[in-house]
Amino acid sequence: MVFSFDESIAELSEHISLTAILDGDLSLFTWLLYLIIIIAIYSIVIYHFYRFIARRDCFKPTKTRYSKAVGVLRYLFLYPFIAILFFIGFSMILIFLTKTYNIETVLYVAFAIVLAIRITAYYTEDLSKDVAKMLPFAILGIFLVDSTYFKFSSVTDRLNEIPEYINLIIQFLILIIIIEWILRLALMVRYAIFPKKEESTL
Repeated sequence: MVFSFDESIAELSEHISLTAILDGDLSLFTWLLYLIIIIAIYSIVIYHFYRFIARRDCFKPTKTRYSKAVGVLRYLFLYPFIAILFFIGFSMILIFLTKTYNIETVLYVAFAIVLAIRITAYYTEDLSKDVAKMLPFAILGIFLVDSTYFKFSSVTDRLNEIPEYINLIIQFLILIIIIEWILRLALMVRYAIFPKKEESTL
């Protein structure tokens, strides 16, 4: 059956009711407002998180005569705390995202993701950003499609298992720091062989 444009407009106008518009249930809009705020806040936090971890230079360079020494001290004393932040962040994301991985596997995968992001950051930050934002926004997509996917009871159970793997976590953090130092030294060698206008702050 073929409907004309005029018939479609007429049928649509029959369903329009000013009374229904003005007297509608506003509770749905309140819930929708909460959802908008949550999505916006989550997106802003993830935006800054993945851009930070995807940066090749975690610290802004200092323009002083001791810039290299300051860079060494930053990566020696401050970077371990940043590495912990990276590792915890992706471990939590995986704990929420996966239903099949046990906590040990989650830690291994989080370690692999963090290292992959840091390695690709030294190749190109654009690629590193793509890798870093993949999982965080996957969680948002799953939540919007099926909020029942997340079971906080299973998340709590996995979190309670973390103390059993504290030694493994420390090993991973040490490896992340060592590999970061190797990447920084490799970058210094590269700049020594092929000088560029930008300078490494180590």
